[in-house]
Amino acid sequence: MVKLILSKLATALLELFYPSFPQCPSCGSEFKPQEISLCNKCITKIEFITDDFCQQCGKSIGAKERFCQECRQRRFFFAEARAVGIYEQGLKQYIKQLKYDGYQSLARPLGELLSIYTQQFYDLKEIDLITYIPVHQERMEERGFNQAYLLARELGENTNLPVKSLLARQKNTIKQSKLSRQERLENVQNKFKVEQGHLVKEQKILLVDDIYTTGATVNEASRILLNHSAHSIKVITLATGRGINS
Repeated sequence: MVKLILSKLATALLELFYPSFPQCPSCGSEFKPQEISLCNKCITKIEFITDDFCQQCGKSIGAKERFCQECRQRRFFFAEARAVGIYEQGLKQYIKQLKYDGYQSLARPLGELLSIYTQQFYDLKEIDLITYIPVHQERMEERGFNQAYLLARELGENTNLPVKSLLARQKNTIKQSKLSRQERLENVQNKFKVEQGHLVKEQKILLVDDIYTTGATVNEASRILLNHSAHSIKVITLATGRGINS
């Protein structure tokens, strides 16, 4: 018993004078606690979007442009979309780790980034609630979680906005990453339905997803929400691509 007490005392003293630091959920290295729960090395791998982005979809474009070429030619049902950074290097790695490799602990730092950028781009007073892109039940059973929900949950905790499950997939779709641009647009048509429609009416909704590529998924979800009398839809994602200028 004495040895056990001395051992615990020694451990407590070591922790007092040499405190352990949290481990980075991506690379595993220790780091001092900070605003974002990633180590500095992993943070510097992210190409953040701070300016020079399309005013409609949020993709990175030239400094003298207001809209990317695609947004000048398409109709969108969401008011605007914004993203934390470019879907390359760091963000691409972290989203893959979260989405496919089961690194659910990454939802916290990625959600923190999402929260910072949401407050940078949007006025929280103009948002009533947060919702997210759902996954089909088959994919949910396969993966065990919905990464968009995990991000939305973190965002809600950090902004004190309610998170509501408003959408469901009517049937499973082919993974968007495997399709061409036109196929992506067709793949999501009429694939969503609204649940708890009474929560949608006249609400200013922030829609969360992990990646914005063509915008087909969030646009179709926005269309369905507007058809159920939502006031407006704004979109926030972790990553997006680079816009094409004419």
